[in-house]
Amino acid sequence: MNNDTNPYARRSGDAAEPMGGGLTRRQWLQRSLALTALGLAGSLTLRALAESPSAAPLDAFMTLSEALTGKSGLNRAVGERLLRALQKGSFELGDGLPKLAGALAANTLTPDQEALSLRILEAWYLGVVDNVVITYEEALMFGVVSDTLVIRSYCPNKPGFWADKPTERQA
Repeated sequence: MNNDTNPYARRSGDAAEPMGGGLTRRQWLQRSLALTALGLAGSLTLRALAESPSAAPLDAFMTLSEALTGKSGLNRAVGERLLRALQKGSFELGDGLPKLAGALAANTLTPDQEALSLRILEAWYLGVVDNVVITYEEALMFGVVSDTLVIRSYCPNKPGFWADKPTERQA
């Protein structure tokens, strides 16, 4: 069957196949996220953080996290747990946070700084660091669908409720 007429046939550029410039979708998405983070680089708070390397690590992490995610008022307790988990991992966060803030503000990320910013984003959105679940219900990925879906932990209704049309929740 010709791929032009088969709607289920794989098209070039799917999942693992490189896109036009030799990038996979995942690489393209990661770079797009990094560029989005760079778009937030003009933030005065990032510049202030870069100029005060003596800032408390948690404060620096929360400032960077809010700039990277584009969300204000992130849960500080979750941030503290994520920071501790990231510090145990393969990335050295000590004085790297003010340097990362400076690079974001100046729009000059190195590959290592880009990787670190992606790790911070991954930690917040998935709630997982180095294959260890740090938070489940507070992971930012659930915010996107919170108006319709219930975070799965316990059954939210009677048996067989999933067969009924979902009711929209007010966020």
